[in-house]
Amino acid sequence: MISEFTLNLPPYALALTGVVIFVASFARGYSGFGFSAILMAGLLPILPASQLVPLSIALEILASCSLAPRILPDINRRFLAILLVASLIGTPAGVFLLSYFPEDKLSLAVYGVILVSTGLMLLSSWRPFSVALPGLFLAGLVAGAVNGATALSGLVLALFFTSSTVASHTMRATMIAYLFFTDVITGGMLFAADHYDMVTLWRILAFAPIMLVGIWLGSRHFLSTPTESFKNRVLWLLLLFCIAGAGRLVLS
Repeated sequence: MISEFTLNLPPYALALTGVVIFVASFARGYSGFGFSAILMAGLLPILPASQLVPLSIALEILASCSLAPRILPDINRRFLAILLVASLIGTPAGVFLLSYFPEDKLSLAVYGVILVSTGLMLLSSWRPFSVALPGLFLAGLVAGAVNGATALSGLVLALFFTSSTVASHTMRATMIAYLFFTDVITGGMLFAADHYDMVTLWRILAFAPIMLVGIWLGSRHFLSTPTESFKNRVLWLLLLFCIAGAGRLVLS
């Protein structure tokens, strides 16, 4: 039987974790990204990153698997392949930056750039651009570097796709597939480094049903949202994620 003792969480932390995971999974089901950003912003005050990251990655993988049957036809496989290759090339640059600059300062820089870019897009009458292969490869390189340094590549790609003419269903499906592959790689590394103890496994089992309900509700909401409304809402989500993430770093 799963209890507060099995999960090593007092009642208030258990309730807060359930609420945060539900909100994060709704956002993930709707937009295709943002689960980890919300989880970190909401739960770092009560749980250390060393416990949150393995939980987040495992739930992210489960989320992508649950969405797979509905998104497979919409994935742009060419875009996905280019992004993954470019990301793998760019990741070492991010790891290199992490060796010379503190992670919190790098994260603040990423949040700041995305915050300003998103704000300008919301306030101005920006024109979406057509995605060309060089631009896509560059986006993958930047996403890889950002992922290696701060694990915030989802926000970078969301900004890139939202700024483009790529259809909302293609954007969402391709991002979910991209995050699945990067999460599997990260999860494998965490597993090899013994970050998945029994407490973490019990937490995954306990919170998976809450996450799946949130994913389902978010997906249903996406299906009823027009393309332009979807992209505008994604911009607002980006804005909120960046404010929450930057605020967490400043306050800590």
